[in-house]
Amino acid sequence: MSLDYLTRAVKMGQRSRRRMRKHGQNMKGDRLWSREEEAVLIAHQGEYDLMSKLLPHRTRAAIANRCQLLGLRRKIHVWTAVELAKLRRLYPIASVQEIVEAFPHSSWTNICQVARYHGFCRAVRSTYKSTGHPALDDVRQRCLEIRWTMKDLDKAARTGCYFQRAGWIGKKINYRALGRAIEALDGVIECRWKE
Repeated sequence: MSLDYLTRAVKMGQRSRRRMRKHGQNMKGDRLWSREEEAVLIAHQGEYDLMSKLLPHRTRAAIANRCQLLGLRRKIHVWTAVELAKLRRLYPIASVQEIVEAFPHSSWTNICQVARYHGFCRAVRSTYKSTGHPALDDVRQRCLEIRWTMKDLDKAARTGCYFQRAGWIGKKINYRALGRAIEALDGVIECRWKE
């Protein structure tokens, strides 16, 4: 490769840049970013909806790319080992409000995603809402006592997804599934007659 070729390429680049500045467009025909537009980005960094309204001729992707070039994009928080240890301790037992206050840099959705990724689980609920059917309520209470989930009950009783999806809501109770669940929990089905 000769030195003449490189100097010609440099001169062509300079000419192209001068032409783009003169016409206010790049080679594709897109408008160049002006200092006023960049001032709007700097003044409202992170507020993409507002920036899109103030710069209607720019797409949201173009605004995000320009913010990236100017170094205005919000930094992504990287969870430290100390924060993960704190999350491991709080996540199973603390309320949602306490957890969100403990990690102000993240939303509840982000906290849940981090916890799921690291295998942290919320504590099993202490009680289920009453269904109004005593036998069904007893089965659900027994599952809490032995720390079974509804998924575990469905698997043991071979009832598909009946208990996981609360199949009794808005329908009649499936007594066959209820009977299988009682048997899976080592229960006894009794018949009592009214006096």
